[in-house]
Amino acid sequence: MRAITRFSSTLVGRLVLAAILGLIAAAAVFAVVSSSLIRSQTAQATRRNFDQQAQRVAALIGAQTLEQAVTGSCQTYSQEDLSAFVGPGAHIYIDSPPLCPGGSQPLDNVPATTRLGINTKQLAREGFQHISFSDPTSKVALVATAAPITVAGQQIGVIVLTKPQSLVATSWSDVVPNLLFAALIGLIPAVLLTLIFTRRLTRPLRTMEHAADSVAAGDLTTSVPPAGTRELNHLADAFNSMVDGLRERDARARTFLMNVTHDLRTPLTAIRGHAGALRDGVVPADRVDQSLVAIESEATRLESMVADLLDLARIDAHQFRVHPTRTPIARVLEEAITAHQPRAAARRISFDASIGPEITIVTDHERVRQILDNLLENALRWTPQDGAISAALTPLTGGAVRISIEDSGPGVAMSQREQIFSPFHSEQTPDGRTGSGLGLAICRQLARILGGDITVTDAAGGGAAFIVTLPANAPPADDADHGDSSPHGESR
Repeated sequence: MRAITRFSSTLVGRLVLAAILGLIAAAAVFAVVSSSLIRSQTAQATRRNFDQQAQRVAALIGAQTLEQAVTGSCQTYSQEDLSAFVGPGAHIYIDSPPLCPGGSQPLDNVPATTRLGINTKQLAREGFQHISFSDPTSKVALVATAAPITVAGQQIGVIVLTKPQSLVATSWSDVVPNLLFAALIGLIPAVLLTLIFTRRLTRPLRTMEHAADSVAAGDLTTSVPPAGTRELNHLADAFNSMVDGLRERDARARTFLMNVTHDLRTPLTAIRGHAGALRDGVVPADRVDQSLVAIESEATRLESMVADLLDLARIDAHQFRVHPTRTPIARVLEEAITAHQPRAAARRISFDASIGPEITIVTDHERVRQILDNLLENALRWTPQDGAISAALTPLTGGAVRISIEDSGPGVAMSQREQIFSPFHSEQTPDGRTGSGLGLAICRQLARILGGDITVTDAAGGGAAFIVTLPANAPPADDADHGDSSPHGESR
């Protein structure tokens, strides 16, 4: 019983059981319908044979009557002789003058009530007639056929042949058992073929099941071969794409952990070094302030990195909220540019800002500033010394705005323009630095939460141009689009 339960809990088992139930139902319907058809056809054939027997009896009596008229003899068939001719259970009645002069009628006369139902014209036209007949001495249902007695082309009388209906009609018990047995014989190979084909059809699913178990166990090298059918091939392709994505994400996560570990270790090492030097008193009095500033700067770096990680985690968990207010977007862009000008000046990087008139939109001021800071930081990281960065604010139809930030760096290859917005993706800058891979990921997701987007294209001077579009009104906090559960964002 446990084996049956275990078998029925599998897809193969359920397919097999469903197929067997369908075959059994089909066999039962076939047996019932076939039995009805065979019984009907057999009854019709038996009745035709019965009608022909009545006609033969009538013809035999007519031939004997003609012979007796020619020879002058007076012999007739008896009831027993004729009954033996038409089989057991049959009875013959006659309605005619004496068959020979002075002879006695050898057969029972047709009852008067039955005689009234005989149609001589139908007998002449068709040669027989089905009539109703009841024997008052018996409760057995009878079938009856009337046939004309003709001599020299003249109808001289009628005979009525009767027989119990049970001997003429075919009963269910005569047909159904044989058909059920035949259906059972046909069901056996059908079930065997069902088992064979079901196992073959479900083999790709079993292969995929084993592959899924392997992936669940951590083997991301698993793949599923094509299965032969369009649906299963699509499923196999989707499974392999999923595994490839998991493998790529796992590799990115490993790279991210290494990068984050390195980025965290560097400021922690600096903080610990300065703190130890201050504790041991080895820092000269005139350089204590410099050590404290270094500690504060490194702590700020740590805080910024942790904040980015928390933002990405909240976005991924759909727990990120924005607070739209009326925001002068030109002022936000000016503040961001002003904050990054000292670093740009230190590397002799020029800023060209084309801001234009003040434009006010309903959005989250702090998140827009976060987007612009990340994009400007990214531009400074990829722009070589003595390069240039330009920022422009352009109004769009419907009150929306577009902010573009261009740099004179190496640009972004076409094949990388989506990957750079994927989490944990980071490329090495010309000066050999590698970021955490969070900046651009967070930027795009923040822009999408605010109802806009970020794309990258080629700048006029050959570098990269990041285009931020923001609507006139950001979605309310409860309706904000939180982006995909796996953000599409990575830093160069």
